[in-house]
Amino acid sequence: MTVFGAPGRYVQGPGVADRLGAFAAQIGTSAVVVADAFVLPLIEPRLRHSFATACLPLQILPFAGKLGASTAAELDAALGAARPDIVVAAGGGRAIDAGKALADLRGLRLVTLPTVASNDAPTSKNYVLYDDVGHLLEVRHLPRNPDFVVVDTALLATAPRAMFAAGLGDALSKKAEAEACAAGRGTTMFMARPPLLARGIAALCHDTLLAYGAAACDAAGTGTPTPAFEAAVEAMILMAGLGFESGGLSVPHALTRGLTLLPGGAAAPHGFQVAYGLVVHHRLLGVPMPADLLALYTHADLPRSLAALTGHAVTEACIQQVAEAAMPVRHMLNFPRPLDLAQVVAAMLQVESDARADALHRAG
Repeated sequence: MTVFGAPGRYVQGPGVADRLGAFAAQIGTSAVVVADAFVLPLIEPRLRHSFATACLPLQILPFAGKLGASTAAELDAALGAARPDIVVAAGGGRAIDAGKALADLRGLRLVTLPTVASNDAPTSKNYVLYDDVGHLLEVRHLPRNPDFVVVDTALLATAPRAMFAAGLGDALSKKAEAEACAAGRGTTMFMARPPLLARGIAALCHDTLLAYGAAACDAAGTGTPTPAFEAAVEAMILMAGLGFESGGLSVPHALTRGLTLLPGGAAAPHGFQVAYGLVVHHRLLGVPMPADLLALYTHADLPRSLAALTGHAVTEACIQQVAEAAMPVRHMLNFPRPLDLAQVVAAMLQVESDARADALHRAG
């Protein structure tokens, strides 16, 4: 069985956040916004004006950044007796997941409004919860994907370059992961085999980022969404989102479960963790990282070793810890051949050795 899932509508372009009220009016009569507290000053006046113009009542709940098992209940309590029928989840990945959690609890329609291009959470049905120390606790799933994904590229272009680079690192893995899932006996987020369309989207995502990623990185943080920036954002949010959910994940995302256990690892953006995981993935495949991909890594300052990711010296014990945490993750099954702990540890050790040799070569 194959399954393909997608949001109801994807809208991208400069200034489209100002039309959010009109989009919401197509699916409901009142809304609550769950938004990152630190971005609210940037978007609240625009959202209030947009919803007032559409004659939709609007309530706003600031999200402080902690996303755990109790988050949905806390937001529900803050909402009180209000009965909106739409949740607008606005901000970075955790704020969007907080909005998803509330929508899941109350059974509401969902609109996502990313304010950074650091991940592909806006299009998907899944959301992640963390424990008190920031380790992944659980991945939950909504009954369906968001009804609207509204991507205001003028807003995204104001976010820091490093956040854009994180989204780039996350998206660059999608082709390799979808290929690995299809080559093996893997399943996707829909517990199904990946359809050809999802694999094609993941491949197009990769090609688009190789063509436009470097120029898009240069536009990030300037406030001006260039054509290259528009193309890369579409790849990083829409194509990567469809590619991972219906195409499948593999080693790069499985490794993130262990990377958060290391000093410096938990603090690293998810996309940087995945970028490192893609290097390990290639080593396990026995296929060198292509030169154009390595060049993009260099341009975007993406990590090519565990030492670069964490900022700490790496021991074999560290590598063993990461690999042991990753092995039970079902994404590890989405590989052309069965993997064991020794193979993963050996690949990670070789990645560190390769990085040291490369650094010596460049220094000489």
